[in-house]
Amino acid sequence: MATYRVLDPHGSVVATDDFDSAQEAHAWFVDNKADNSELGWRMEVEHDGEWSFFDDSEGTSE
Repeated sequence: MATYRVLDPHGSVVATDDFDSAQEAHAWFVDNKADNSELGWRMEVEHDGEWSFFDDSEGTSE
């Protein structure tokens, strides 16, 4: 099981949860984005205490 988190376009963590598969985590990420047209949402996965890029909604808020 891995821990994933969703960050909004401003870099704030809006949700964190554990999943057995990357597919489940990705579906959760899509559900947590406030507005599918807003770019800059991203998802990270925790590994050995470090957060790493997993997916994004393309683009940034800057």
